[in-house]
Amino acid sequence: MENQKTKIEIDLLDLLFFLKKKILYLVAACILFAIAGACATHFFMEDEYTAKTRMYVLSRSSDTELSSSDYNIANFMIKDYQVLITGENVTRKVIEELQLPMTVGQLASKISVSAIDNTRVLQIVVVDTQPQRAADIANCVREVSSAQIKAIMDVDAVNLVYEAEVPSHKSGPSMPRNATIAAVLGFALMLLVLVIIYTVDDTIRTDEDVTRHLGLSTLGVIPVSKELESMGMSGTLRKRKKALNIGKLFRRK
Repeated sequence: MENQKTKIEIDLLDLLFFLKKKILYLVAACILFAIAGACATHFFMEDEYTAKTRMYVLSRSSDTELSSSDYNIANFMIKDYQVLITGENVTRKVIEELQLPMTVGQLASKISVSAIDNTRVLQIVVVDTQPQRAADIANCVREVSSAQIKAIMDVDAVNLVYEAEVPSHKSGPSMPRNATIAAVLGFALMLLVLVIIYTVDDTIRTDEDVTRHLGLSTLGVIPVSKELESMGMSGTLRKRKKALNIGKLFRRK
C-alpha cells in the first residue's frame, strides 16, 4: 500500500488577509493578557528590595611593586570570589548569625557578586522581600566573606568601600515589564491559534479554493448577492409557512 501524504499549502497573502480580518482578536488577546499579567504582579508577587555593598581586595606581591594579577583581578579572579562569597561556608555562617528562616541554597540564590570594571572593587548585591533584611544580609555576607577570602586566597587585606543601606524603594517586580511580556505572549498564542484555524479550514469560498482543495478546474462562477440570498431565504420561509397552514386546514376538515 502506498502511503498517502496530505500536503498543506499556505498562501501567505491570503493568510495575511485572514489575519487582518481577525485583528480584533489579536488586540483583545494582548489587552486581556496584559491585564492578567498586571493583576498577577500586583496580587500574587511579593515586592523585592535590593541592597548593595562594596569591598576592596588588596593583594601585593611586594611592598613596592604590584603584580599583574592585581591590575586584572576583575577579569581573572571574579569567578573565585563568586564561589567563595556564595559558598556554603559563608552562607551557612550568615544564616546562623542572622537566624534566617531559609536554607543555604535559598540564601545563595539571593546573592550576586560582580567586579566593577577595571577595578579591584567587588560589589555584593542581595535581593530580598524585606528591605531591612536585604541590607543585613549584604553587610553580613561582606564581613564573613572578607575573612574567608583573606584566609583562603592569602590576600593582604579586604577593605570596606561602603556598607549596604536599607533600600527605600522596591526594585521589583516591574508591573509594566510583566504586563508587556504577558501581552506579547497573548499575541503569540492568539496568532498561533488563528494560523492553525486557517490551516485546517477547508471551506470552499472561491474558485481558487476548488482547485486547491479538490484539484478540479471550475467552468464558471455564478455570483450571488446578499440581497438575493436574503430574498431567497425569506421566500423559502414563506413557502414553508404557507404549506404548514394548508396542512392544518386539511387536518381540521
